[in-house]
Amino acid sequence: MDSLVDLFIVILAGLVHASLQLGISSLLILYHASLGKNIKKQTKFLTRNFMVGFSLFTALTVASACFVILVVFSESMPIAAKVILIGILIAMALAMWTIYYRRSTGTELWIPRSFARFINERAEKTSDEVEAFSLGMLMSAAEMPFGLILVLVAADSILGLPQSTQILGVIVYVACAIFPMLLLQLAVTNGKTIVDIQKWRVKNKNFIKIMSGVGYITLAIFLIAFKIMKDF
Repeated sequence: MDSLVDLFIVILAGLVHASLQLGISSLLILYHASLGKNIKKQTKFLTRNFMVGFSLFTALTVASACFVILVVFSESMPIAAKVILIGILIAMALAMWTIYYRRSTGTELWIPRSFARFINERAEKTSDEVEAFSLGMLMSAAEMPFGLILVLVAADSILGLPQSTQILGVIVYVACAIFPMLLLQLAVTNGKTIVDIQKWRVKNKNFIKIMSGVGYITLAIFLIAFKIMKDF
């Protein structure tokens, strides 16, 4: 039963991570720029390497978090640390609802404008697989102000899984985190245009924002119910 709870927390944390928009925004820019100057096959290679870079950095971050927790606590986090995680999750939910998106009609995010321009320039100038890979890693790193708490929660639950399945836990988290990117690639393959996808994102921005915050809150509730209360 405990392993099932831990696995569910890993999946939920990964899905909340998937709701973060910086990676998908950068992938859309890369798609738009590449389709305008490359054949579809080259675009597919670039976007695939972007996702590989994003996935690898995310996996390394989760694995590193597991290692740090083991070194610091010898096993899973104590209750006091989990209470701090819960507080941060609630704070992240409030931040998601208030500052994650800029006050505009588009999908501009919280990042500084100078960094947003840098991302746009990098995505538009990316022309080979190595650049796409490094851009994916950079975007995964840039999501960490909102994603690191999710990684820590997932890492603590991964350590609660049997040792033989802990690597699988990391893979499950990463798969959940990149799920929207896989959907984006599938949509483009099936004939959807980048403009159509961006219009959908703008139309559903408030829904995504609300559900992201709800995801953080739900994760906090699960930690309270299954990681805090069970010890009392």
